[in-house]
Amino acid sequence: MVSLRLSVCAILLVAAAVVSGDTGYPRPVGYPHHIPILKDDRTQNTYGEYSFDFEAGNGIARQESGSQSYGQVAQGGWTYTSPEGQQVDIVFVADQGGYQPQGAVLPVPPPLPYTRTGHGF
Repeated sequence: MVSLRLSVCAILLVAAAVVSGDTGYPRPVGYPHHIPILKDDRTQNTYGEYSFDFEAGNGIARQESGSQSYGQVAQGGWTYTSPEGQQVDIVFVADQGGYQPQGAVLPVPPPLPYTRTGHGF
């Protein structure tokens, strides 16, 4: 009987901890307790084509579509606000040419210090 009471008490304590939602981790500064999901649309068919469109209440958005026929091909992008307050927009294509992102915040390599001759050396 005592073990039954202890089991019930333990279950109630665990349930109370789960309901409270306290993870023990500090909440990031500037974020509300709950960020709503405004959109979460996903599709996939038997031909390997897929798409998804996601948007959260804090301005983060992500979309992608693609197919898996004769290799993976995808295109899409995402948007968010950086910690510095800058709007970040990235678009990409991923296909036989590899992953090719584009966006104003991505670093650009410096020009080569020489001119290529095209002779293969």
